[in-house]
Amino acid sequence: MFHAAEGWTKRSPLRAVDAPSQQPHRGFIVEKIIAAIGRMNGMLGWLSGFCIASASFLIITEIFGRAFFGQSLQITDEYTGYLMAVSSFLGLGYVEKVQGHIRMDLITLLRSRFPRVIASFRVLAYGLAIAFAGYLTFVGWKLFYQSYVYGSKSMQISETPLVIPQIFIPLGAAALFLQYCCNLYKFCSGRTEQ
Repeated sequence: MFHAAEGWTKRSPLRAVDAPSQQPHRGFIVEKIIAAIGRMNGMLGWLSGFCIASASFLIITEIFGRAFFGQSLQITDEYTGYLMAVSSFLGLGYVEKVQGHIRMDLITLLRSRFPRVIASFRVLAYGLAIAFAGYLTFVGWKLFYQSYVYGSKSMQISETPLVIPQIFIPLGAAALFLQYCCNLYKFCSGRTEQ
């Protein structure tokens, strides 16, 4: 029996009728997936910030090394470039999660008069964004894989294997793809207007 204050108090012979199902419903699973993708993009956002801080640290170290010791790290330009590229790609999904990407809402004045048309445009925009992020993931993976197969290395003094910075291109694009899918689901289910 179910009592509002106590919950389910005893096992009923009509359990299938008066008790909730033991299997989680599909919406619950989707919500868990969306939450996991959100947490992943949150962590990638922090990692993106760490990359920017690391690039700043490299630059400051280079400045002090040259000013006080007359020495250069020799890798500052190269690694700062890698860190900025990694930061950009890892931050894509996080920025979409917090609705930070630039949106051109030129037709928001029409929202009250034509809400279904505006909603259709938003679904179309999400569809195009998902297609773009999927394509970017595919192309980024091809670039990474070619560098892996051919053993490509940087032309700089460090000769860094290019697979190290390039793996973050498909990873970041895939995170963006997943976040766009989550946002489309939330929009279509009426949980958000963006």
